[in-house]
Amino acid sequence: MKMLIAFVFVLLSLEAFALPYDRRFRDQKLPTQKIMEYQLISNASVAGVNSILDNDAGATSAAAASQTTFDNNIDVARNIVITPSGTTADVASCVINVVGTDFHGQSINEDFTFAANQTSAVTGNKAFASISTVSYPASCEDSPFGATWRVGYGEKLGLKRCLDQAGHVVFSTSGGAYESTRPTVAVDASNVEGNTADFNGAMDGSNDFEIFFVQNFAASCMP
Repeated sequence: MKMLIAFVFVLLSLEAFALPYDRRFRDQKLPTQKIMEYQLISNASVAGVNSILDNDAGATSAAAASQTTFDNNIDVARNIVITPSGTTADVASCVINVVGTDFHGQSINEDFTFAANQTSAVTGNKAFASISTVSYPASCEDSPFGATWRVGYGEKLGLKRCLDQAGHVVFSTSGGAYESTRPTVAVDASNVEGNTADFNGAMDGSNDFEIFFVQNFAASCMP
């Protein structure tokens, strides 16, 4: 009887000091498995050529110049568009650089190349969640420096992960309705800002977009 009591005491002691047992079942992701991602993009504004800067003076001499104050910043992660305006005959051959952050808050930049006397917009490909600086290099304009610059954003909305192939977008919705034509997708396997989707539904400031895709689990594309 004493042995039985001692045995029960030992069992109770072990139970008291035992690590808690997790009874939940967990599925494991094997290397050969893929997981579908979901992303909601709400209230993307209408694309606008001057949504960020309207007729910025740019360089007013042969020296370099930069702009760090903006009329508005970006509503959702998306691409940048820069358009020469004013006296475009003063536009010189140059490369304007935009610095900002990607979907996860990491610093990124993109170059926008212009030819002399250019009047047309240059559309960027990277998705910026915010911009901090627009830099005009020396001799970006000819005297009397009458060119101005409009900075806005386009319809390439940024994805939160990296994809290996554009075909890895499975489907999308616009305003809760299935889009029979998938978005126009650009991918970058290792840089999240290069992964964008141009949806077919209207970007009107109130429409919600949903996208379902297979990501590649690249470490550089995770927050």
